[in-house]
Amino acid sequence: VVTRTRHQAGGLTKTLSQLGADVIELPTIKIVPPKDLMEFGGLVQDAHKYEWIIFTSPNGVDAFFEMFYKLYSDARAIGGAKIAAIGPGTAEKIKQYHLAVDLMPQTFVAESLVKELLKQDVEHQMILWVRAEGAREVISKELNKARAIVDEAIAYRTIPEREDNAGAVARLAEEGADVITFTSSSTVECFFDLGLELPPGIKVASIGPITSETLKARKVKIDIEAKEHSIPGLVKAIREYFE
Repeated sequence: VVTRTRHQAGGLTKTLSQLGADVIELPTIKIVPPKDLMEFGGLVQDAHKYEWIIFTSPNGVDAFFEMFYKLYSDARAIGGAKIAAIGPGTAEKIKQYHLAVDLMPQTFVAESLVKELLKQDVEHQMILWVRAEGAREVISKELNKARAIVDEAIAYRTIPEREDNAGAVARLAEEGADVITFTSSSTVECFFDLGLELPPGIKVASIGPITSETLKARKVKIDIEAKEHSIPGLVKAIREYFE
């Protein structure tokens, strides 16, 4: 079972299908614009003023550049800002917009990203963090402690996906499944907020420690956790579990 958004599910579905899996796409989350689109647009418009721009999700990258190219016709308008990405999925999305990534941690969590940024001496530097509404405050909290000037650009919101045109909920309830994948804390929260239940005997696969913490808070046993906190890492962990 793949619980990512409809837009993002394809990559994980394709990889698992190529390995012979029968995939049920059951999107639990949907990405929608921020509540204050004007404020977000103003921060994007001023992107050239920052020494660093931090991206912590592919969704944030898409939202940022969708707004950016409404305001500017030339990528050079972004100025001399260095770009930090939390992990390979986010970095790959940035590269699709023909920009290089200057910093990416070896472990794909906010704590590791901050640790790498602090090696750059960020005191008094202006930093723009492009993030989701409700994201953990680790990045801004730690960078503010280091006396950086951090602006938070709320790029999007994650809400529960209530449409089920393909009948995935009924199929899961009737047939069950061997594994369910959770690729973010929001996929976990929205799965249970939608009133869905895990079928008996299903194995739970988590993309990494932050998602796992959210599952534990819901009293869910984690059977598989990716060592590399990415989609390829999750697929590898699932394969190794069954091998």
